Amino acid sequence: MTTVITAKLSLAVRLLDTTNGKEISEPTVRFAIDGKQAAPLKKGEGVYVFVNLGREDFLMNISVRGYDDTDVNVICEKLDPKLPMMDIFLMPSEKNRQGGEVLKIYGTLSELEYIEAICTDRPIGLFHSAVSKKEEHRMNLLPLTAGGGVILDNIRYALMDEAGERYDYFTVKEQITSLAVLLTEPIAHEHKLNDKIFRIIYGRAGPDGSFILKFRDDASTLPHILHFKAGDKEYFRASDLHLEAGEIDLMEGAKEVETLTGKEEEQDE
Repeated sequence: MTTVITAKLSLAVRLLDTTNGKEISEPTVRFAIDGKQAAPLKKGEGVYVFVNLGREDFLMNISVRGYDDTDVNVICEKLDPKLPMMDIFLMPSEKNRQGGEVLKIYGTLSELEYIEAICTDRPIGLFHSAVSKKEEHRMNLLPLTAGGGVILDNIRYALMDEAGERYDYFTVKEQITSLAVLLTEPIAHEHKLNDKIFRIIYGRAGPDGSFILKFRDDASTLPHILHFKAGDKEYFRASDLHLEAGEIDLMEGAKEVETLTGKEEEQDE
């Protein structure tokens, strides 16, 4: 008699470091689902697979040595039924020393929805061009050094404008050559040759308006652009985080993103 055991993929989790966007290689990782310990299968660097969980929503707690514990609400209907994958960014703790000591900015801002940043000294590639045909959105890239390539993961990146004051973001669907990727959707605004591409540093915003963003103390100057949303308004703010580490007034020096009216859009065209 043959016994057939089937397993249905319920969730794949990729754990990433908020400060650099890279997969977390730390081997001491613990998961709990609705308070009960869970034992997923490890499938590569920072990737864990859960099977046969059913279709009920659940709360997942993730504990990784050297990182802050994180709770994630998993809502099944929001997952891709073919590949139910979630990227989860973890904040390194102050005891984490991989890649440099950890500093932070923190504070409160009424109605804050999110906060993130890019380090403007650390581009990972350059923009060449973008072309959309039907449902395919392609971005062509340029390397930082002649003859090189630009390797992008299937995550979200920042594309800075020519003035260096703000950025758009894009999500990679697939890398098709060393200098070309497919995007999940077209870029919101036009960009020029050699506009810089950056990894995004993710902070956390609490329901009470509190926020925290951690970063590596690995240079004498750490020029960043902070990007955040409070209420229905979006802002960018330039900052040397090496000088501003600690509690900050997020609105000091912040510039609101201007939304074009219909008339202004027609003039731009």
